[in-house]
Amino acid sequence: MNRKGFTLVELVAVVFLMALVLLFVVPSIRGIMKDNRVKEYETYEDMMVEYTKSYPNYKSKNYICLKDLNMEKITPKVECKGYVEINDNELTPYISCMQDEKETYKTEGYNLPSDCE
Repeated sequence: MNRKGFTLVELVAVVFLMALVLLFVVPSIRGIMKDNRVKEYETYEDMMVEYTKSYPNYKSKNYICLKDLNMEKITPKVECKGYVEINDNELTPYISCMQDEKETYKTEGYNLPSDCE
């Protein structure tokens, strides 16, 4: 008799191995995605600094608001507020970003000036 098929033991073994692989793969993928999101915000902060350098007479100000830089959003769903502090020709970006009313990123030391709202 020539039967072509798998036994129940073989099927259970394959499902068990797949579950074991997923057990290790899913957390690492989630970690990679989180790291990429943080890098995305840090890149956005770097862009804020570069936009500030092209802002007319930026050295005569203490800070420039993100809304004045006319930068595009990170994504349509992410809303960011922030500013670039100008101190002795050193530019320091500060942002706070929200998505679906949940804070997704905030620069340490963020303290938004009232006219940047």
